[in-house]
Amino acid sequence: MALASSTILTLALTACGKGDAESRPVGTATTEPTDTTVTPTATATSAEASTTATGQATKGAGSQGSGNGGGIGAGATKSSSGGTGSGSAKPVDCTTSSLKFAIKEVQSPVNHVLITATNTSSKACSIYSYPALRLSENQQSVTAMIGQSKPQADVTLDPGATAYAGLLTASVDRNSQTKVTTSSIGLSLFGPDEGPTESGVELPVPGGSLYVEEDNAQVTYWQDNVSNALTW
Repeated sequence: MALASSTILTLALTACGKGDAESRPVGTATTEPTDTTVTPTATATSAEASTTATGQATKGAGSQGSGNGGGIGAGATKSSSGGTGSGSAKPVDCTTSSLKFAIKEVQSPVNHVLITATNTSSKACSIYSYPALRLSENQQSVTAMIGQSKPQADVTLDPGATAYAGLLTASVDRNSQTKVTTSSIGLSLFGPDEGPTESGVELPVPGGSLYVEEDNAQVTYWQDNVSNALTW
């Protein structure tokens, strides 16, 4: 009996990092806090997608996280549940075309912005891992993630529901070798296998300008509430 074989080319984002945070090579290019004060929202939709999910990065020098991060939470599991999502239909994977993204500046904690992703489709969808971010043009790896922020389950969004991620933009003393002032941040999504997916979007930052440090910046996993996103 002849055995058929097939090969699957998997794009994997190789983890790298400093301290307890992790960063991955860029495979894609492209902040409702609790009681914190939020400035006006800057939004972008999939129509503003400017880069592809595979291939080379189009922004920023390599980013390695430090400071607040930790290893991936022990005992964390992956499933399509996050306190949202209902009905018998199995949630689909969220895509940039089914989500509306925004970046919101917050007053507390300092040096943070809040990234939001709202399900604008008519179906529940699951959003995985953390937002793959690029902060500047020559960045070689996505912004480091905070491992300890990993929730017990992936977030599933009902239509109209929102997922949140907190981005630490800079160190307290602003001591960095990779200081950048940017007018936008590139964002793309991970799939359920933590591989890169489709085209990303370019998100304008509040006020048109945001100071970031590529070597100190860190982002949380997607959360189903603002408090968890801004804890780190």
